[in-house]
Amino acid sequence: MVTKNLGGSAPQPPKRIRVGVLTGGASAERDISLAAGAQIQRSLPSDRYEVVLLDPLAFMVRNPALTDAQRSQARELLAGGARVDPAHELPKGLENEIASASKALVPATRGITDSNEPLDVVLISLYGTWGEDGRIQGLLDTIGIPYTGSGVLASALAMDKVMAKTVLAAAGIDVPRGAVVATAAGADLERARAVGLPAFVKPVASGSSVGASIVRRAEELAPAISDALRYDDRALVEEYLKGTELTVPVIGNDDLTPLPVIEIVTQREFFDYHAKYDAGASEEIVPARIPDDVAKRVQDLAVSAHRALGCRGMSRTDFVWIGDRIVALEVNTIPGMTANSLLPKAARAAGIGFGDLLTRFIDWALEDARRRAR
Repeated sequence: MVTKNLGGSAPQPPKRIRVGVLTGGASAERDISLAAGAQIQRSLPSDRYEVVLLDPLAFMVRNPALTDAQRSQARELLAGGARVDPAHELPKGLENEIASASKALVPATRGITDSNEPLDVVLISLYGTWGEDGRIQGLLDTIGIPYTGSGVLASALAMDKVMAKTVLAAAGIDVPRGAVVATAAGADLERARAVGLPAFVKPVASGSSVGASIVRRAEELAPAISDALRYDDRALVEEYLKGTELTVPVIGNDDLTPLPVIEIVTQREFFDYHAKYDAGASEEIVPARIPDDVAKRVQDLAVSAHRALGCRGMSRTDFVWIGDRIVALEVNTIPGMTANSLLPKAARAAGIGFGDLLTRFIDWALEDARRRAR
């Protein structure tokens, strides 16, 4: 029997989406960014995505804000070799992830502008300054590459804790009483003292609680402000509210979904950098051990905060519940994406696996890009 050749060719597998994961960068949260980048690359389905890790530090080699060590690292990256800076302690349990990401890094200068292998979308895994504050979002907007998460304005507003508090308060959301200072002396110190003790001191524009501390005695206030000013040119001194720490991630573009409320119980004085990222340093209970009506109120407030700032794709709002008050502490537009991070834990509790969550972020980024192109 002769089989007739009907012509045509065998069906081709669908083209994979080329994803550039921006990771590393120049902020104090570089290590966490690298760990998240490694886990994101491993978790995105390889049959659907081609993933490359891109370090935006390569863009910044001439930036005067870089330290000499960062500038040297940027030059090495441009020359084709990245490295982990071993001069500081890495977050416990994430050392291998950070090393893995560092070996796979490609200079973002090359990956973003490569016309031979163009990116379809960028997944931003940068935290703190230069990543979460709207600057990299503005660059990607200018180049015309879709990216995950919020745009320039929402990112900048949320990163600046003073502006974020202003917007949230205008939306009717309770925020801590506080003062903004630029020095640890004179009139600034008097304004800080007027907040009262205990107080919580933190940089205005930083993340992962870097530079943050609790002040319980008057003589500790000026040193705490000075420490916060190492990371920013302004510090925020707020009333310290001791209550149940809660956080609520919100995902989606126009149709928003608040994920289950997480209760944070830390072995440290507060939910600082090590409490967030060192394995076993904190207990994160999901769903939180709070009444259903309180959980609903907190979720509604998280959605209101997300909308007030104009966030897209994802956010996570931190709260403290104390008596009749549910106080919004801050809004994160790029929540952490490591195995120890809060948003993936809440998503898992809602039945959304990590790979599925990342896929949704990418789909929402491409959806926003299509809408802007119309």
